Amino acid sequence: MTGIPNGIAKVRSIKDAEALLNKIKDSIAANGLVFMNQRRKNTQALADLGITVEIQKKIINDLEATDYCGGPEKDEKYPWKEVAIFGYDFRGIELYIKFSIGLDGMAVVCLSFHESEHPMRYPFN
Repeated sequence: MTGIPNGIAKVRSIKDAEALLNKIKDSIAANGLVFMNQRRKNTQALADLGITVEIQKKIINDLEATDYCGGPEKDEKYPWKEVAIFGYDFRGIELYIKFSIGLDGMAVVCLSFHESEHPMRYPFN
């Protein structure tokens, strides 16, 4: 793994994807999780699919390294953060889940949680 800012490593293998996911989940456990559910795309998708915050949390908890799709890459709005993307099959619908991971001690932000607009690529599936 090659290091990039904030101690998040570039993903080159399924072990790297697992390490990234563990970092996200550990950070959620230690610092919390903020959902950006007020964004129109997220709000509509959650309503259409009947996904509550509790279901969102369960889905995130159920994510595996094989659900990895991309990142970490610099967050365009916040250069001290990185974003990572995962996909998830929810009742036959592919979900696009994008996390923003900040400095140690900061909550993880779930920026996107909606149906994927395009087929997603899973490099380790």
